[in-house]
Amino acid sequence: MSEASFPDQSESISDQPVASAGKEHHNVDTGDPVDGRYRLGRRDAYPESALEWRGPVAFARAHGAVPGIDHDFGTSWGPNGDQRVSLRVEVGADAGLLAVYDPTWDEYAVLGSDVPLIEVEDAFGRAQRLGTQVAIEEFVALLPNLSAVRPSPVPEP
Repeated sequence: MSEASFPDQSESISDQPVASAGKEHHNVDTGDPVDGRYRLGRRDAYPESALEWRGPVAFARAHGAVPGIDHDFGTSWGPNGDQRVSLRVEVGADAGLLAVYDPTWDEYAVLGSDVPLIEVEDAFGRAQRLGTQVAIEEFVALLPNLSAVRPSPVPEP
């Protein structure tokens, strides 16, 4: 009977993934406009998107206490056709918090904090003529007074 030889196990198999973790940036093609902007932890590599996406905790911390009724304006927005746009309006008010929710990333983006319901309804009607999976930025462009409205930054936890 011969002895079986085993490879040197001074470096365990579980150490190998740890040693290579964090080196993904070496494979980024800086000549590609999207890949060049890609960084780990950055959700949106496309520079044309100006939305500030926040996780559910940060969103709830900043806007969770806003009372009111959510008016749903569809769940087929964005590149995957799964983003939901809603306007939270206090009872008796005619304007409110306009936000979009992305279930793929479980993130929210505030589009405006005092957006008139009538303007959102009008923009929603016009956006339906643009086709399916309309980008949120295209919807925002249909709102006459929203381009100057930008949410104040809320630090992530």
